[in-house]
Amino acid sequence: MSELEEEPLPALDLRLTAENLEDLYEYAPCGYCSCLPDGTLVKLNQTLLGWLGYSREELVARRCLQDLLTVGGRLHYETYCAPLLLLQNQVKEISYQLRLQNGSTLPVLMNAVLLRDTNGQPLVVRVTLFDITDRRKYEQELLRAKAEAEVQGEQLARANELLTIRNEQLTRINAELDNFVYTASHDLKQPASNMLGLFEELKQTITFHDPQADKMVTMFDESLHQMLSTIEELTMLVQRQRQLEQVPLEAIELRPFAEEIIRSLQPGTTSTADFTLDFEAAPTLRITRTGLHSMLFNLLSNALKYSEPGRRPHVWVSTTPADKEVVLSVRDNGRGLDLERHGHDLFQLFRRFHPEVVGSGIGLYLVNRLVHQAGGRIEVESTVGEGTAFHIHLPT
Repeated sequence: MSELEEEPLPALDLRLTAENLEDLYEYAPCGYCSCLPDGTLVKLNQTLLGWLGYSREELVARRCLQDLLTVGGRLHYETYCAPLLLLQNQVKEISYQLRLQNGSTLPVLMNAVLLRDTNGQPLVVRVTLFDITDRRKYEQELLRAKAEAEVQGEQLARANELLTIRNEQLTRINAELDNFVYTASHDLKQPASNMLGLFEELKQTITFHDPQADKMVTMFDESLHQMLSTIEELTMLVQRQRQLEQVPLEAIELRPFAEEIIRSLQPGTTSTADFTLDFEAAPTLRITRTGLHSMLFNLLSNALKYSEPGRRPHVWVSTTPADKEVVLSVRDNGRGLDLERHGHDLFQLFRRFHPEVVGSGIGLYLVNRLVHQAGGRIEVESTVGEGTAFHIHLPT
């Protein structure tokens, strides 16, 4: 004998053994009824009568089971359910709607068994009905949610399609703008160079007697040089972006890379600024070499160019690993920016915020485009008179 068989049975409340079978039938949590093979009702329990709202006398021997169903349910019972009962003596989980005495309906799930006499002739049909109101509400809610999801899916698909079209348009427009900028700068470069040469000759052959002439000549000369410099930088900008599209990614060790850029910014043996490098958290970065060089060179040169007068420049460069990305940060103690005033124009082409410092307004624009081209984003923190920090988020 197994251990399970040897275990003593738990003590039973003797009141449970006195359960009234008639009450169990009458007040079961489901509806019971019995009917003749033609559907004439011969017995119903009190649960079913309570659902229907009829008395026993109104239904027994006076109504048929199919009379309790809606028109569609009655047609289904007579053409499908009744023949199936005769064929296989039972049907399971057929959904119907009961017509109640007050005119409303009740969704039920029907199971039925056909009993036969000793001669095999149909004798009586025993029917069990389960109230599925809550289940029907749940199913309807699921269908509604599914319909809403399908509508949202279609809307999302249309939005994605529109976004794809917009992206293609923007890509085409950007390419056309780049071509325009490159062509315009290329075509303007030679005339601007000719103007500069002619002006140099003019300064040597003509004598100006106006006391303001020297100042005007100097201003005109500076403007010519600035125009030529801008044209050259625009040409370089487009060329560099085109080159980067063909340059492969590589794992770059950041410390020697940054130190090389710093040496190029501070030629000679005397340093004019302090640099603190911290790449311990992420010593390498997978990116195009020329793209990273342009980013760091522009940010580091800006940190030196826009240093606070009377304060020795100090620049901190570091990396921080984040979720599926690396944050490359460049922070300085320079003049800083009023981001509330200039933040939305910070990366626009030709935008300059310290006119007293010579510049073209191209550097930050180039940095921003290179960061986006690498699949990243850039954040800026700045306080006027204290310094600026650029945080470049790049995918790993």
